[in-house]
Amino acid sequence: MPPHKKTQFLKTGAALLCAGLFYGYVLIPAGIWIRCPFRQLTGLRCPGCGITAMCLSILRGNFAEAPAYNWGLTLTVPFLLWLGIHHLRGGSRRTENIVAVALLIFLLGWGVYRNLHGI
Repeated sequence: MPPHKKTQFLKTGAALLCAGLFYGYVLIPAGIWIRCPFRQLTGLRCPGCGITAMCLSILRGNFAEAPAYNWGLTLTVPFLLWLGIHHLRGGSRRTENIVAVALLIFLLGWGVYRNLHGI
């Protein structure tokens, strides 16, 4: 990966991290929550529902409690980390695409499963 692309990738990651910390430490304590539009429209839980509670739990240091909010996302974390590292090292786009599609299929399946079983 060219150095300017790597820098842009890292800047984007840092900006997302800062936005998440701002949301967790400033907006939520002020009573401002971002509601899940999928859940508001359908009444069902999307594959990402619970991620805010999971991240807040991690920020509080409750690492053992965090996965319970969304087991599907918890299982994808190692693959997401691998994707980021693989991308930074200039790995094969084909491999990255295959892993990304597999994760997408898994998360969609997780979304269906959690609604069928009330998780």
